[in-house]
Amino acid sequence: MCRRRQRPAWSSALSLGKMFASLVRWSRTTYRGVRGSGAGRSGRTDARSSMASRPTEVMAAHAGQTFKRAQRGLYDGRIIQFGNSIPKSRHKTPRRWIPNIQRATLWSETLQESIKTRVATSAMRSIKKHGGFDQYLARTKGTHLGEFGRMLRLRVARALREKRLATP
Repeated sequence: MCRRRQRPAWSSALSLGKMFASLVRWSRTTYRGVRGSGAGRSGRTDARSSMASRPTEVMAAHAGQTFKRAQRGLYDGRIIQFGNSIPKSRHKTPRRWIPNIQRATLWSETLQESIKTRVATSAMRSIKKHGGFDQYLARTKGTHLGEFGRMLRLRVARALREKRLATP
């Protein structure tokens, strides 16, 4: 009598995997991916979940999607962005990204006065980078300044023009 060799327990799982490759390939643990894997990293993630797929501030400004609060301060083109919070369980919950806005008093050399306004932290960094509030207003695009910033830019330009005309 010839005895058959017994197969190890894991070999049956391998043969099932070969027979039903689609079950193994798209199992829950496979498509979930590494924690922190973003859009496009695996076949099952959603492109709308990544920051790169959200409209940029310039695109939003051209589309007229500026929000009301941005008209009353220097928001540097920042807008409220919407998306989903996606934890490891992949249960999406709606959320929004609000710009980091601080109240600040900015000194204008040209106007010789301080201006109290709401400023995005990115605008504060840009003001420091440009070397002052007046230089920031002069060098920044109108789409990034917003309504309030463009009005301030006009005030500064008028004051500069009057100073040039006053000096002989």
